[in-house]
Amino acid sequence: MRNLLKTSLLGLAVCLSAACDKHIVYHSYHSLSTEGWEKGDTLFFQIPISDSIPPTLHLFTEIRNRTDYPYRNLYLFISQNLQDSTTYQTDTICLSLTDSVGNWKGKGWGSIYQSETFIKSIRPLKPGNYSLWIRSGMKDEILKGINDIGMRIEKNEE
Repeated sequence: MRNLLKTSLLGLAVCLSAACDKHIVYHSYHSLSTEGWEKGDTLFFQIPISDSIPPTLHLFTEIRNRTDYPYRNLYLFISQNLQDSTTYQTDTICLSLTDSVGNWKGKGWGSIYQSETFIKSIRPLKPGNYSLWIRSGMKDEILKGINDIGMRIEKNEE
């Protein structure tokens, strides 16, 4: 029960801080089963871009993990069609969740930590509805210790 409360409070804090940032175009999380993230499970994000001339966008992935996550790193396969809605590009991302001696890098307390990693910058060709998919790049059939996977997209105002 305490872990659920901590996760909920952390999520509320992220949502409130995101609501105040006018540069955020999209911000969403998928919660994973407490039993673990099955290797075949794909997380889907639908991203509407409404600017008549879309700006350059910065993509970030956000991870909420528990202290029972058994590895130092997390590999993700991220596919998106943000530049051209007809073509998907896939990137393999490695997130380092601990330092070399096993201390958690993310922000958090107790048994929950949140980390984020910049993925890339992209400039969509036109407004539209775009998609982004995330799959685990780990070898485990059921990956334990990950609570939530999120995507945040920000406008570059340059």
